[in-house]
Amino acid sequence: MKMTMHIDEGVLADVIELTGAASKTEAVELALRDLARRHRQRRFLREGLGLATPADWDAAAAPSASDALDRPDIDHDAVQRALASFKKDRNRSESFGFVAEPTLTTKPTGENES
Repeated sequence: MKMTMHIDEGVLADVIELTGAASKTEAVELALRDLARRHRQRRFLREGLGLATPADWDAAAAPSASDALDRPDIDHDAVQRALASFKKDRNRSESFGFVAEPTLTTKPTGENES
């Protein structure tokens, strides 16, 4: 839907910078979605789910049209940094002789059985 709005340029620039939005339209849509999400969270904390039956749960979990528009909240760079850190920690542990996988033995490795 096309509409004319007066939006503070500084606020819009902040939203674009913080979200990485590719356009002003995308920035406004992201900001509106986030605002709606926050208000739903507040309402939930105030009122709870209010779901009494399994049918209520199913209806609440059903996908809605807006789900197709929402981008996942995944920071792919952060995921890659975390994976690299986990791999580095695992390699460091293995270099000190620690086993990366948990084992069922209670004896230290290399101990002779008597």
